[in-house]
Amino acid sequence: MVFCFLPNNMSNSPLRNENTPKYFLQRAWIYSKEMFPVFIYIPYVVALYFCMNIVIQILNTSNFHLAQSACWGEGSTDEMLNTLYAAGSQVVIDSTAIAGVVTTFFMMLMMRTFDDLKDFELDAQLFPHRSTARKLVLKRDIQAISLTSFITLLTVNLIWGQQTLSVFVLMMTYALLTFKWFFAEKFHREHIFFTMLDHQPLPYVINFFLIHTALASGAEYESFQTIHFILLLIVSMPITAWEISRKIRSADMETEYETFSMVIGRKPATIIPMLFLLTVCALHLHVGTLLAFGPLFQYIVYGIAAVVLFFYLRFLIKPSKENNVLTNVSLFATTTSFLNLLFNTLIVYNIL
Repeated sequence: MVFCFLPNNMSNSPLRNENTPKYFLQRAWIYSKEMFPVFIYIPYVVALYFCMNIVIQILNTSNFHLAQSACWGEGSTDEMLNTLYAAGSQVVIDSTAIAGVVTTFFMMLMMRTFDDLKDFELDAQLFPHRSTARKLVLKRDIQAISLTSFITLLTVNLIWGQQTLSVFVLMMTYALLTFKWFFAEKFHREHIFFTMLDHQPLPYVINFFLIHTALASGAEYESFQTIHFILLLIVSMPITAWEISRKIRSADMETEYETFSMVIGRKPATIIPMLFLLTVCALHLHVGTLLAFGPLFQYIVYGIAAVVLFFYLRFLIKPSKENNVLTNVSLFATTTSFLNLLFNTLIVYNIL
């Protein structure tokens, strides 16, 4: 069984060889270990989603709005902070939130399979060491995992995500359009920069949906406001920065594999993710101020910004293979920023 929207040439069962495991679950486990390690993704997805969900709920609580009013009234600073930090007790985890975290995991898994199916033949040539090239994992296995993810997403959201169903349809439609190259595959393959422009909004669309599941948690479905747009940028811009960073190479390391540094030039390709990550740091400071975090939160954000500046500027000045650690730097900046926000939220608002 395969997706009806898969290209015709992907519906053919690929040939096995002597290395191909007999059972689908064996091959699926090999695929997971190599391309989508579930025991890493599950805790990461749970932590990321509930961090975003909790922050949004806190910002929407009556206590938070009362604390904001106290800032402009005659109440003392202690009264304002006590009211603010009590907002943590108003956070709820309901079926909408559970649907959100399940959607997050299976959406990431489905997008992983989409990427592998879109470039299946090309990746087999460029990465002969991978399990797909060695027939340890078959194309139909990836199709089956993709289909399972798709069905799970539909089922979960039809049953538990009815409040956010319209946004879910928007997200799924955009995801399927990127999988089909917006029905212009040849053009997109020949114009990588244009592909980046119309594929990169996908993480923003997915996170837009996830923010709506947080807004729908609790008694009322809150409206999308400026602060939610800021949170959307905080969780989405690092993905763009990482995506660009992993496709930057020094001139002596360029191959037939098309990179952003090859298409738009090394300097612009390096500056763009650096500016994205620095913008995220600035937005973290803004959110930290709104949530009345202590100075440690700010110091960590400043430290992350300093690391980003150092390594990206170093590669700009001396673009060598040894200095090209931008992918790891973007991952470090993203992970550390997220953990900083998560732990401060849990501790300051007594949610632990």
